[in-house]
Amino acid sequence: MATIIDPVSAKSLIQEFQEQNASDDGPGLLTPADQLLNGFFIDRESLEALLSNPDVAGLSIALAKHPDFVGQPGNYFTLLYSGAELNTGLDAPTPYINTGDICAGPPPCPPMCSNWLQ
Repeated sequence: MATIIDPVSAKSLIQEFQEQNASDDGPGLLTPADQLLNGFFIDRESLEALLSNPDVAGLSIALAKHPDFVGQPGNYFTLLYSGAELNTGLDAPTPYINTGDICAGPPPCPPMCSNWLQ
C-alpha cells in the first residue's frame, strides 16, 4: 500500500516528472488549456461521498481521455476515481472492485495547484 514520504523527496519526484513531461521526447501531457499537466485537485466532497460507503477499502484511480477531446489527437487526460471494495468472489481476478459510483473530471494543475514545490 502507499507510504508517506518526506516533502523533499516529493518535491524531487514532482520536479523529475515535470522535466520529463516538458522534454521533446516526454509524454507532453496537457491540460484543456494546453498547459503541461502536473496533477489534479480532488475535492473533499467527492472523497467523502465515495468513502461514506462502509464497504469501501480505498479508491481506484484511472487515467482517461479528457471528455472534451474524445476522438481527437493529443495527450489530454483526466482522472476517473471510484470507491473500491474487496472482491470476495471465488477466483476473483482482481483484489478490489469498484462500487459503481465514479467521479470524473477533477480540475487539473495548473491552475488548481497546491504548494508542492515551495
